[in-house]
Amino acid sequence: MTARSLSLSATRSFASSLSPETRHLIILVLVALAIMAPTLVWGIPSNHDLSNHFRFALPFYDALRSGHFYPGWLADANHGFGDASFRFYPPALYYLLALTRTLAGNWYAATIITFSGLSVLGAVGVYFWAREFGSSELAMWSGILYAVAPYHLNQFFQALMLAEFAGAAVLPFAFAFTERVCKRRRKRDVAGLAAAFAVLILTHLPLAVLGSIALAVYALLRIDRKTRSATLLCLASSVALGLAASACYWTTMLIELKWIRADNLNPEPSVDYRKNFVLSSFSPEYLNVWWMNILLLGTVAMFWPALALLSRKVYASGHSQNYASKPIKALAVVLLLTIFMATPASRPLWNLIHPLQETQFPWRWLSITSMICPILLALAIPFWARLAKGKKRPLVMIALGTVAISLAFSAGHIVREATWLTPAQFEQTLSSIPGSPSVYQWLPVWVHDPLPNMTAAVEAGDRQLTIKSWEPERRVFHLSAGAATDARVQTFFYPHWKARAEDQALAIHPDQDGALVIALPREAATITLEFREPKRVKYAAGLTLIGWVLIGGLLLKRRTRNPPPLSD
Repeated sequence: MTARSLSLSATRSFASSLSPETRHLIILVLVALAIMAPTLVWGIPSNHDLSNHFRFALPFYDALRSGHFYPGWLADANHGFGDASFRFYPPALYYLLALTRTLAGNWYAATIITFSGLSVLGAVGVYFWAREFGSSELAMWSGILYAVAPYHLNQFFQALMLAEFAGAAVLPFAFAFTERVCKRRRKRDVAGLAAAFAVLILTHLPLAVLGSIALAVYALLRIDRKTRSATLLCLASSVALGLAASACYWTTMLIELKWIRADNLNPEPSVDYRKNFVLSSFSPEYLNVWWMNILLLGTVAMFWPALALLSRKVYASGHSQNYASKPIKALAVVLLLTIFMATPASRPLWNLIHPLQETQFPWRWLSITSMICPILLALAIPFWARLAKGKKRPLVMIALGTVAISLAFSAGHIVREATWLTPAQFEQTLSSIPGSPSVYQWLPVWVHDPLPNMTAAVEAGDRQLTIKSWEPERRVFHLSAGAATDARVQTFFYPHWKARAEDQALAIHPDQDGALVIALPREAATITLEFREPKRVKYAAGLTLIGWVLIGGLLLKRRTRNPPPLSD
């Protein structure tokens, strides 16, 4: 027997020793990793959003290395004037990137590892959800189909919506735990839903808003009327725990939102929700909508065979119709909701609901569409398999043909036509980020165009100045005695900046451009400028800790004491 034969025999023996569910999970993980393999050959995809994400990731990593667990001010942006983006953009992705960077040793490898892991996580999340409705094999196909769904591939390879891609890896778990809570109302499922909901909020806020609406509708459709009150209590407990576990982020975001431009001043037309409905235009001049129309068409081409579930004969011979009919109806309703909300037909709702408007792009709903369609198609596979053995085989060939066309489009246009960065180009891109202008929406409202420019860190007239230290959230400099005047600092004004000379508090205010100005005393003094978090930040951090402790407590199994032996 040759070495090759021995190897094949050992592989088959190992595979046969695994349970079917384990084999299906291994296949799913390998497929999800294979989808990210082009990054190993061609590099990391790139567009404008890549720089925006690493504008956060780089200083986040530096702050963590210096022992600052949750930085509050992005100091190096805008040529050293900084911005408040850390306070408004969810931090989970940047913690993950920082951890991977620490383990991998460089940003290029860390990026590939992080998003390969997220690709696997999203596919496993859909598997976990689909497993509630069918066999592990059908759940495997659900995860595989999600991994290759056109919009999901576009999130990473073309649009570089990295945070949304990460959020799309978390949301399927929220749906799965919602299903489990509605079925069984176990404590560990309540904890699982709370954890998934909290991580979703901490990863991508727009998808958290859209996902919350979809989860609420899904839960109402899946609740058993006989246990409605108990189930609603469990779901409400999950939401409350999830909000508590993410309070460190959303409390600051909501309270301080009025302090940044966001879309309140000179809103950017390209992010206006009214211009980003799918099917609202078919002109290439509206590039986002035009491309999303194509992705919707690719999604329809891949998943239309799921319409077979409308047939009453789908679950005949081996599948219980009663077992699957209710979940399928719930999935179908939420699917219709996602398509409705992505199209101009839902414009009246968008006009009324402000949080929806803040998500900017109605076509984001396709992210949830891409989670539901794979499950429905996988549930329809037995029907198509039976059809292939009969006289309607040509219809099966047509269905396989449209799926193949969609896959070919994704491979040829979404993946292959991405703009790729080699390791050297990637490092060069990262090196150009520190100091560059940030996204308009993150600037404090006191900043006015054009952005200010300073050649020195502090301007204090004729007074002699010596900078002792200049850290992201603490700056110390010494000034000689002189006329009482103002010092203009190369930092944008924000209410949390505090200045003092020894024990004397100094007044600060923004100048006409938004730069921070300190009222100086006449005598020589050492000035300390610090970014001080308000007490509510500590309270929110405490609430977050309590939330995670409670979630962990629900996950722990109580040990049951062994009953005493019976006496004779």
